[in-house]
Amino acid sequence: MQRRRVLITGVSRFWGGELAQRLEGEADVEQIVGVDVREPGHELARTDFVRADIRHSLIGKLVRSLGIDTVVHTNLIVDPRRTSARVAHETNVIGTMNLLAACSGADSPVRKLVVKSSTAIYGSEPDDPSFWAETMHRRRAPQDAFSRDIVEVESYVRDFALRQRGATVTVLRFTNVLGPLLQTPFQAYLTLPVVPTVLGFDPRLQFVHEEDAVEALYRATLEEHPGLFNVAGPGIVVLSQAIRIMGRHSAALIPPVGGSLATMAMKRLGLLDWPPHLLRLIQYGRVVDIGRLERDFGMRPRYSSRQVVADFAARRRLAEPPSGAEQGAYERDLDEFLQRKGARPQVLNGAAPPEPAGAPG
Repeated sequence: MQRRRVLITGVSRFWGGELAQRLEGEADVEQIVGVDVREPGHELARTDFVRADIRHSLIGKLVRSLGIDTVVHTNLIVDPRRTSARVAHETNVIGTMNLLAACSGADSPVRKLVVKSSTAIYGSEPDDPSFWAETMHRRRAPQDAFSRDIVEVESYVRDFALRQRGATVTVLRFTNVLGPLLQTPFQAYLTLPVVPTVLGFDPRLQFVHEEDAVEALYRATLEEHPGLFNVAGPGIVVLSQAIRIMGRHSAALIPPVGGSLATMAMKRLGLLDWPPHLLRLIQYGRVVDIGRLERDFGMRPRYSSRQVVADFAARRRLAEPPSGAEQGAYERDLDEFLQRKGARPQVLNGAAPPEPAGAPG
């Protein structure tokens, strides 16, 4: 069997870095090349890093010069807060077009393309179906920039699959990913002290654990699974349940009509800053069918949607410093324990605490 030569876009971000680490342990992978505009943050032993921007046409030279046979495209910007709208669009759409052009042609060595996409492609509307299957299409054109980008990106990928019949093309549509290593808009939303919700709405949601998400990418890279696949944790969790699991309080601050104006006001006040497509998600929700993933990949995500939120909440609590009240309670418990053991409590600077008033000398 010919050993793989893999190119990963977005290797300096969570998805690309995690996948590169997984692939480094595979003997069947001869070479891993990671592309991004900045140095990777992950510790990578045998991944070659190339500083390059997928918006430019140099990727084709790289693919053909190294004989790359597998391309994994993880470099889609889902959080426009981290850059300008122009850069996000150019990276998502123009970057994908350049990458696909680099993989195209009768002389292309590329035999596999894996693309990280999003269930945002289905949208969130009041008359949506109960579950979205991969064969279904949204009824209305997307209004926000990110969803438009995803629709456009997938259309180019679909055209590529029709042209390059010799290549296996896999598109993974991920729902909201939660995990301790990620920083996403929805994570920021769920960790607000008071979580704003839409008045009168408690939508059904799904989440996928970051470990399950990376596992799906890993399998798609090494195995043959052509087509579109939804990736989500089994089951659903409604927004109010997710907020309670996180130990947060909610407040119905967003009106069902004109919600975008309310969120703009909260953004100006520094209370909330998130992508527009999430506003419709917390109003109407979105649930996808993962039957195709389970059948074709033989993979059922380890974490249910509810367990994803619970695990994220537990890890978040461990990472957060205790409040003053909690710290005081912990110290009282410790002092009682030390007294039971006959040990004399010491203050933090190492000096013994003062004797209580009236203590015998």
